Amino acid sequence: MRRLGGLAALAVLVLTSGAAFGNGRFPSAGHVEVDPMDPAHVVLRATYGLVVSTDGGARWSWVCEEAMSFAGIWDPPIGITAGSALLVGLPDGLSVSTPDGCGFSRVGALEGKLVVDLAVDKTNPARAVVLTSSPLGSGFETRLFWTEDGGASFTDADAVFPDNLRGLTVDLTPDPAVVYVSGVLGGAMPMGVVLRSTDGGKTHEVTPVPGSDDTHGPFIGAVDPADANRVYVRLDGAPGRLLHSADGAKTWEELFVGEGALLGFSLSPDGKALVVGGEKDGIWRTPAPAWAFEQVSRLHARCLRWAEAGVYACTEEALDGFSVGLSVTAGSTFGVISRLADLCGPLPCPAGSATRSTCEPRWPIMQMTLNAMSCDGAGAGGGGAGGGPVDAGVPPGDVPATEPLGDCACGVARGGTGGEASVFGAALVALGFIGARRARRRGFRSYEPRGKRP
Repeated sequence: MRRLGGLAALAVLVLTSGAAFGNGRFPSAGHVEVDPMDPAHVVLRATYGLVVSTDGGARWSWVCEEAMSFAGIWDPPIGITAGSALLVGLPDGLSVSTPDGCGFSRVGALEGKLVVDLAVDKTNPARAVVLTSSPLGSGFETRLFWTEDGGASFTDADAVFPDNLRGLTVDLTPDPAVVYVSGVLGGAMPMGVVLRSTDGGKTHEVTPVPGSDDTHGPFIGAVDPADANRVYVRLDGAPGRLLHSADGAKTWEELFVGEGALLGFSLSPDGKALVVGGEKDGIWRTPAPAWAFEQVSRLHARCLRWAEAGVYACTEEALDGFSVGLSVTAGSTFGVISRLADLCGPLPCPAGSATRSTCEPRWPIMQMTLNAMSCDGAGAGGGGAGGGPVDAGVPPGDVPATEPLGDCACGVARGGTGGEASVFGAALVALGFIGARRARRRGFRSYEPRGKRP
């Protein structure tokens, strides 16, 4: 017990250290984006910037927040367009990268606007839409902007929105003319709504979303890739709720109610299955639209993304043993694709490039924070789909030691010693052990498939 108390104290010391947490948050991934033209190009949005791989997860490189022209507590909406350009939504505009990520430029047409969401057309990645919703007096100025050239230029859609609409999400459909926007209408009784446009976003039909309000806002999860009328929405807050409409957002059916917040949702690329989950609920899967929910994983899911390579999941590393996993079994088992310690360093860019000159001076403190040690050539090979199945939800120390990691992982992640840099890794192990014990007491490990919850 004394040793456990010492580890807990160490964890607290590190967690309260400004060096360990540059913006005051626990380092973790919260979103996975996959290049629609190149499935090996994967981008993780993390609390400390973007983590980029161009080889399916064998090597991970870092893009610092400052290179994208923001810093602090902000989780930017991101997308990858044709030509591998990154779109990064900002509190005061939009940043667009060069194809190699070595430079970012701000878009003049969106300067000063709060970008709340964006969506890239999966069938035509040169086309994307950006949703802005900036506070204006007692209401909001909500607008849509289009690009048809991969982010090189943007035009205002001249959309007409209610002036009390706080926009939340936007999504595209198989029909280029049909666009969905979600948000909350302010007033004496705030109400969550979905707005459907059939003219490219200029005008909208507004439909209330059952059970939504200003604290349970509706977030569009997906639109069926073959049916522009079939749309999925999850409600913010706890308990999280998943709703579905088969008639273009005119009527809604509740599909699933979580025990906690539903932080992750994703539709399969063919639209015939979906996964949903959260930190309390694990991961549940069902065919669509023949709903039959079953719990397939106990991971503490923070995000889900179903791509051609499989189901990506962001997790709680201290509890699950890794930061991002990839499942080739539709969410039933996950291989390790990334741990915090797998970060190799700043994105390899030419000398003098903006990303390199901005991020390199910030790398030493980030390296210490994540216990990231550049060990190219010394690893066991890439992670990604090559990682073996993991018993999701077990403490980090129980993950099989033979499981491949990214080429740059060492220190605690490989069982070695990393000097001062290993302090944070030790804290993760301590937190994982403590968290797993508490999780077992709360019953997180005793879930059984129960089908659809009432």
